Amino acid sequence: MKKIFLPLFLAAIVWGAPSCSDDDKVPGDPDGTVALNMMDEGNGKTLLDDSGIYIDKAQNFVTGGRCVLFTLGKVGGLGAVTPKSLETGTSAAAVEAGHGYVAVRPAALMSFPSGKQAMPIGNRDVNYLKIYVVSPLTAEDKTVGAAVKYVAAVPESYKLPEYGSTVLTIDDSNYHELGQKVTLSLPAGEAEYDFIDDGYGISCERDGGKLVFRLDDWFAHKFELYLRIRESYTKVYVDVNVPL
Repeated sequence: MKKIFLPLFLAAIVWGAPSCSDDDKVPGDPDGTVALNMMDEGNGKTLLDDSGIYIDKAQNFVTGGRCVLFTLGKVGGLGAVTPKSLETGTSAAAVEAGHGYVAVRPAALMSFPSGKQAMPIGNRDVNYLKIYVVSPLTAEDKTVGAAVKYVAAVPESYKLPEYGSTVLTIDDSNYHELGQKVTLSLPAGEAEYDFIDDGYGISCERDGGKLVFRLDDWFAHKFELYLRIRESYTKVYVDVNVPL
């Protein structure tokens, strides 16, 4: 697979104070929730903070190319906006009351063999928006926008290994002959992997909850291994040091 890794992380988004009072805050809203009346492009064109997202005249969220939008369907509120996975991103989506959405900067996304995408863990500058449509806004029996709630969030770690860490070393201590297998346990949570072999004689395949590595030659090299759970991924290393 062609490696798709974008090291350009998001600049931190600084959110203003919520526009609703504590008395108006619906139980279950995450800390930092902002309530916003978004007028469509024909009635003022309210932008969703600095994301560039607005509502067009046809009552669609439009990203303007600055974000990728993922629709989550009907949810119980902003607190229930949780991306189980990120796939089929779009630049425009219908504004529907009671529905949740996730907006991510394109540079923060990596694609995996399954076609699902994910964001890197371990960097507070990489964040995304959770969005919930409360209700449409109307004037003279015409829809002119929507009342929304949104909050900035960072990718969950899901007990993935620390980003940039070495998770497996193959050397004289655990490798003695070509064809020998060395295993690495995967984190729980249906982890997906992408191993970058760099053209060396090393194979990697999944066996249940483990990855199995085997060398077809003697060499020393450090390999990149990407692990994804839901919307989050980490980049770690497999260090091979068995030169002839």
